[in-house]
Amino acid sequence: MKLARNRVQAVIFGGRLFDRSAQRITHQLARLSDLKPLKHLLILLVLAVVITLVATGPSVAGEKKSSGKKSTATKKICITFDEVPLAVSFGDADQDAITYLILEALKRHDVKATGFVVGEQMKDSFDVLGQWLNGGHGLGNMTFSGQDYNRLGPEQFIGDIRKGAEALEPMLSGFGQKKRYFRFPYLHYGDNVERRKAVTLYLDELTYVVCPATVIPEDYLHNLTLIKMGKEPDSTKFVQLLNDYINHVLDELERQEQLAREIVSRPIKQILRLRTNRLNAVYLDELLSALENTGYKFITLDDALKDKVYSIPEGYYGLKGLSYLEMIINSDPDLVPAQ
Repeated sequence: MKLARNRVQAVIFGGRLFDRSAQRITHQLARLSDLKPLKHLLILLVLAVVITLVATGPSVAGEKKSSGKKSTATKKICITFDEVPLAVSFGDADQDAITYLILEALKRHDVKATGFVVGEQMKDSFDVLGQWLNGGHGLGNMTFSGQDYNRLGPEQFIGDIRKGAEALEPMLSGFGQKKRYFRFPYLHYGDNVERRKAVTLYLDELTYVVCPATVIPEDYLHNLTLIKMGKEPDSTKFVQLLNDYINHVLDELERQEQLAREIVSRPIKQILRLRTNRLNAVYLDELLSALENTGYKFITLDDALKDKVYSIPEGYYGLKGLSYLEMIINSDPDLVPAQ
């Protein structure tokens, strides 16, 4: 089901993007003035593009500015990030700049997110991970290498989980995070019954909370489009990609809402999975605004997982990474625990 495009247009063209004041942008630039300019090129680039859009927005949009009044939030969604501190992608990416922009957007919208860490990327990234934890966000294990379980044997994958846990544990203990979360890379749980069971038993022994996702946008592909725009993107293409990406996320969210109505006959607490990449650093603020204006309230992962839908037994295995609701629909009856 496609969403009406004017819902996003109101956010992008009539609202926050063009309402950002020059004063706030100037303040952000001032905060960066003492930093090395090349190191924070991404941040400066984004702010420069936004300044251009602020100046040209009304003529491009052809819309009146919104009043800024938000819809009453009746639906709930949790924000999670995979491949923290930085998702692997083509092109150069500044880890510090991406972290800065993501955490600033989360703070602005009062979001407490959870990021899933690839252990081998923790080297020289302790300050970055500390920023996540200091901001009140949670961190979870996404194995040490972030490799696809479909490409590894069970023993190799279990070893990768263990190594990732050992790398992350001192930081979680030091910051007092009590719960231990795990997410399968690419949401691949194993391509047959035996492989799925082997890892599930191990995670149960570690008392890990396995974290699924319901909304899985193709942000990887949109990120490639942004990278191809180069360091001086055309403002029209920049805004068009923003429009396309937010509509894509909202379309996928509506699809999952429809699945929830079919499975449990009610709205559920959704879990959005995003990658820690340039795309989400640049567009996260507008994406969160779009979700708010669509009637969503942001909740923590703990709160989301209290929804009884996540207690429905499922027994999915296969090559695809599916949303949790799709996993329920595609479960093997022989793998579903008896109730």
